[in-house]
Amino acid sequence: MNKVSNRINKTRALFSVLLFLAPISLLADTSVSLGVSLNGARWSGDNGSGRSSFSSTEGGQFGLSANLKMDRFYAGISLQGGEYSFNPGAPDQFTSSGAVAVSDTKVKHSDFDLLAGYYFWPQVSLFVDLKGAGSRWTNNNYEQNFGGLGIGVSAYQPLQNDWLLFGTLGFVNGDVEETGSLVVGDGTSRALTLGGVYSLEKNQHLNVGLRFRKYRFDFDDGNQQDYTLNGIFVGYTHIFSW
Repeated sequence: MNKVSNRINKTRALFSVLLFLAPISLLADTSVSLGVSLNGARWSGDNGSGRSSFSSTEGGQFGLSANLKMDRFYAGISLQGGEYSFNPGAPDQFTSSGAVAVSDTKVKHSDFDLLAGYYFWPQVSLFVDLKGAGSRWTNNNYEQNFGGLGIGVSAYQPLQNDWLLFGTLGFVNGDVEETGSLVVGDGTSRALTLGGVYSLEKNQHLNVGLRFRKYRFDFDDGNQQDYTLNGIFVGYTHIFSW
């Protein structure tokens, strides 16, 4: 309970700093952007010492995002979800009763990010990220959830001919829970995104790039699980300005 309370207090403090900066931007140009994306990510990893490794045979994710920008301040939400097939090796289930080996199954995975950031420099921003990631095995409906608070940095560089390069790097620490919201360990998440944006029109943009996500879970029974979700993404964003 103390860990949860401390995380909540840190979240409030970090978001309060950024929200304090938001009124500075209220008189500046404001825009809202809505985006969709397809993510062709492969899910691969290792179930720990003495256990099997795994790699998805097919799968990917569909993403939705919404962002508010007021001069240097911004806030956003993103949702991603999809289903992955594993055969033969699959992510094991690490429960409060012990580890359960799994093979030949499908796992539904989702990611949720709520963030707020500020451009402290013209083309570089710092942000805080409230993250949640969930997995559900279709063979027995076992669920594993990871959630926590993180920080990150983003940057962009305009190019000629309507192109712009961008990148983000983020880190999250949190708890790992099994079905029933029982905490079974701690975890970390790291994410790196590199890509380009092409402007079709002033308010219409295509984006493409590479996204690398790595998770490490340290379970209370001494087991450890590492996995990555890496791949290419393509998307479209529409911006509404006033």
